[in-house]
Amino acid sequence: MTQSPARPPAWLPDPLDDSLVRYWDGARWTFHTAVRQVAEAAAPVPAPQQVVPALRPDVAAALHRARGTLVGSMKEVNLLGGYLRPEERVLALTAAQGEGFGVLACTDRRLLFLFVGVVRRQFAEVDWNRAKGVFYDRTSKAFTVYTTKPTRKAQPALVVRVARVEDAQAVAHAAQMASAAPRLDVV
Repeated sequence: MTQSPARPPAWLPDPLDDSLVRYWDGARWTFHTAVRQVAEAAAPVPAPQQVVPALRPDVAAALHRARGTLVGSMKEVNLLGGYLRPEERVLALTAAQGEGFGVLACTDRRLLFLFVGVVRRQFAEVDWNRAKGVFYDRTSKAFTVYTTKPTRKAQPALVVRVARVEDAQAVAHAAQMASAAPRLDVV
């Protein structure tokens, strides 16, 4: 059987009281203690500031109009510029839920939903020139966009949950003002 090397005698932090040091004689703790000298705390090092990219002017204006409806979706708002085409303008934003809570953005060209989670990410888009029907169900809070004639068997191109009908109407209204998007039917 191999013995571990003995610890040399020394004053060490007391295992029972952090404010004391206790003498270790090389074999065992003694009864000799002293008040532990605490070194002056160094000046705190400021944490590096995160560089938040400046929002595009159109995204910033839409964010201002959203007035607090994007709680919990600012990460996606900050990333939105990377998903936009250079020539398109954001007209309206609101919080929405797909595979997670993200942002629903209405541009002059399309409707898009962005969610970025720790494990999963979701990006869905529908160009307005392909949209045939836009619906909001008050009961389920589902905001649904169809690219085919909306029927019972039709599969929606985009479905997200929008908490308030006013937010769904704001997104749909912005789309109607800027493009040939179909009107929003609230059911």
